[in-house]
Amino acid sequence: MSEAMAVPTVARATATVDVAALVVEQLALSFGGNEVLRDVNVRLEAGEITGLIGPNGAGKTSFFNCLTGLYAPQRGSICFGGENVTRVPPTGRAARGFSRSFQHVALCPELTIAENVMIGLDREAAAGWLDAFLPLARGRAERARHRDMALAALARLGIEQVADSLPAQLPPGVLRLAEIARAIAGAPRVLLLDEPAAGLNSVETRDLANALKKLRGPDLVLVVVEHDMDLIMDVCDTIHVLNVGRLLASGSPAQIRANADVVRVYLGEEDE
Repeated sequence: MSEAMAVPTVARATATVDVAALVVEQLALSFGGNEVLRDVNVRLEAGEITGLIGPNGAGKTSFFNCLTGLYAPQRGSICFGGENVTRVPPTGRAARGFSRSFQHVALCPELTIAENVMIGLDREAAAGWLDAFLPLARGRAERARHRDMALAALARLGIEQVADSLPAQLPPGVLRLAEIARAIAGAPRVLLLDEPAAGLNSVETRDLANALKKLRGPDLVLVVVEHDMDLIMDVCDTIHVLNVGRLLASGSPAQIRANADVVRVYLGEEDE
């Protein structure tokens, strides 16, 4: 009797551990005869900033596209919150709290920064098309609520003062933070950032690092793909290294820095 009672107890404990993690198992992706990802196993924890690094062509962006549902892997599973989301489309994953940014900043130049951030809340809109053309109370109230949420996201990243500026008036570092604000405005549970430091100078990268640290929270899986190793080593709790579609290494920044295979294929020798 004691053995029978022990089984459900173990199952409950496992579910509790996995509920806030994004768990990827045996993920494989090919295009034609080209194998892009091969049996990738990673556990992306809430409450941490996780880095994903590797040489060009390692499969990092393809891995991100699998996580968001843009690509459908041929094999393996992606589970979040105790649910297998491998075949859930991008809209369904967005509804479950998945959000991402892209390598190139894509803000609408005719909209203010606050209005650009509000675009990230469109999937939560309840007002209909008629509200967009007529000054109905429901539409006004929803727009005011979305603006408050946008301002809160900008404030969280320390750039609320630019809310009413146009993108052309601002430097690249602020535009990058604005794009991240758009990604977090809806309080995501999974946030995927694709090379957020691309095109930034050292001061802007430092500001970005400080902003990313503010985003770390117990209910957020935060994953950063990045080539800037100083940024990755500074902000990340755990780092996964991909090489030609395979997981080469995983560990803390210190462990990754000391890993001979990672140094050989990606980081380079200290004296180079």
